[in-house]
Amino acid sequence: MRVILASASPRRQALLELLGWEVEVQPTQVSETGLELLDPAEQAMAIAARKVAALLPHLPADVPAIAADTLVVHSGSVLGKPTSLEEAAQFLYRLSGSWHSVYTGVAFAVGRRLWLFYEHTAVRFHTLSPSVVERYIASGAPFDKAGGYGAQDLIGLVGIAEIHGDFYNVMGLPVQKLAQCVQAIFGTV
Repeated sequence: MRVILASASPRRQALLELLGWEVEVQPTQVSETGLELLDPAEQAMAIAARKVAALLPHLPADVPAIAADTLVVHSGSVLGKPTSLEEAAQFLYRLSGSWHSVYTGVAFAVGRRLWLFYEHTAVRFHTLSPSVVERYIASGAPFDKAGGYGAQDLIGLVGIAEIHGDFYNVMGLPVQKLAQCVQAIFGTV
């Protein structure tokens, strides 16, 4: 199946390709503001819907489009993508030794039909050592990821103690739920 991905995330692209799909990447730039009063799941779905809606006027009606948005929530605060070394360190030390939630909202569209869903995963980190945090930040990896970390990166390898839910959701795309959605629509994945 050929799909258009409204994201520059190499992780999302790789996960879709693992499904055997031909992925064309067409990132969109949309406003993520004005949604602060929504709960995290609703925020993530609304942003994903904005991303896919920005693509639809430019696509053939029979080509599916996918967009996703991931939010990391710790103690009621949304941790976005860090904008500085200091903020990346702050995020990681906040997550260190505690639980947080990862929400990914997904928008899947074909023609004028739109399906929205989200996945929630609970993640617990071990206490992170300063040397691991410093190495990870120095690698530059935190800056394109919600919460400042990737489950597939060094921090995930040594920091994640427990996951309740979909691991791939923590990577930024709940692949199982997406595959179920596509199966229900097309009869095949």
